[in-house]
Amino acid sequence: MKQVLLMERVMDQTRLAVVEDGALCEIYRQIPDTENLSGNIYLGRVENVLPGMNAAFVDIGMEKNGFLAAGDIRLSAQGDSSLSAMLNKARIERLVRPGQQILAQVIRAQPGAKGPRLSCHITLPGRAMVLLAGIKYVGISRKIEDAGARARLRDVGLSLTEDDPDGLILRTAAQGLDTERLKAEYALLKAQWADMKQRAGVLRGPKLIYDDNDLTLQAVRDMLTEDVEALWTDDEQCHQCLLAWAGSMAPDLSDRIQRHNGATPLFDLYRVDAQLEKALQRFVWLKSGGSLVIDETEALTVVDVNTGRNTGRRDADETILETNCEAARELMRQVRLRDIGGMIVVDFIDMRRSQDRETLMATLRSCAENDRNRTRIVDITALGLVELTRKRVRQSLSRQMTHTCSVCGGNGVVASHEATARRALRDLWRRRRSGDDTALRLEAAPAVCGWIRRIGVPGGGPVELTPTENMGEGDYRFTPLQSKR
Repeated sequence: MKQVLLMERVMDQTRLAVVEDGALCEIYRQIPDTENLSGNIYLGRVENVLPGMNAAFVDIGMEKNGFLAAGDIRLSAQGDSSLSAMLNKARIERLVRPGQQILAQVIRAQPGAKGPRLSCHITLPGRAMVLLAGIKYVGISRKIEDAGARARLRDVGLSLTEDDPDGLILRTAAQGLDTERLKAEYALLKAQWADMKQRAGVLRGPKLIYDDNDLTLQAVRDMLTEDVEALWTDDEQCHQCLLAWAGSMAPDLSDRIQRHNGATPLFDLYRVDAQLEKALQRFVWLKSGGSLVIDETEALTVVDVNTGRNTGRRDADETILETNCEAARELMRQVRLRDIGGMIVVDFIDMRRSQDRETLMATLRSCAENDRNRTRIVDITALGLVELTRKRVRQSLSRQMTHTCSVCGGNGVVASHEATARRALRDLWRRRRSGDDTALRLEAAPAVCGWIRRIGVPGGGPVELTPTENMGEGDYRFTPLQSKR
């Protein structure tokens, strides 16, 4: 798979795009003073302790307080009880108190008006490993499949953490690194953690302790791998920052960082913005003629698969399987691009043959392997639906780039012209019935006025109907005629 990374800086916004085989698959934005908090570490202040929810709300200096569950608070694992048993029995009122300062990390953004989810189990990511502060554990990335490589890395991890209270997870990038490089990165992460604890001990919260949202850092640390053909940028400052990070983290891949000097901007060459506009729409057309309909709600995201114009060339079963597999591949790309998290329910086209259903599920799982976020795919349910859960790290693309419509209030629909006309006429009928014979001007959208003329105006007083172009299609207004003279 041909993968290219693109970085653009225009005014105060930096964007990073991941393009695979010419198609936009992921987009990241960095804008000053915005709430892109995931991964950040704060010295917070406990505001409220809620025993009924076994959780607390923590002020981290943002508009919304963070949510901290009792199970996300660090406890000592020493003693007879296991750590998991202690966490299960933990009561929030015994762990924190209002006004207490606490070091916490944002683990995911919450949808809607909810504050971010916090955890006191701090993780510090490096290129080859993730430091687990205060957790005695050594893990290996599941993407490293070679048994010999896993055994070597586990031995290295155990030796690094032998005398430490901290643990680590070795990432995919650790596979090709020697022991000395791994030791150096571990020492760097330990020094970072020591510095954070030292500052947290002298500062007064709420205060940002560690910012993990530098896109130039993330591009090199998390995304620049052997699978990436090139990391392009058309901004000189970004280019220098990328080279600096690569020099310390991935010197063997520094030559893949390239500066674009052409007259046409990078994002225009790869049609990034055109693909972004399509990612904000409900309908996604497939090359075969089928389609996806994607609806995001507070609780979950619902996806419907349709054959559309795809009538197939052979029998119906093959046409349905072909459409479903194409839809599965496009669905997983859309999930990554739109950064949809939480529960996802997909209504694929019904398939009669069990082998077809197995092929579909294998296609879904294969595509999910390309996702940086953890995705769990549940088998087809009794109702013929496929359920997925995807780790929510940031707000979805639609929540980042759109706001609630002032006309429909977020419903996606407004009252029909006929319904608005009948509502206005009933309002007028109620006035006349109460004995009000005032001469009135009725203003409404032209299409609504057309329906009013078709239905007819109740008697009881003069009414002047005035079509108004800039009137909302679900609105109307009565004004006394004499007030306009």
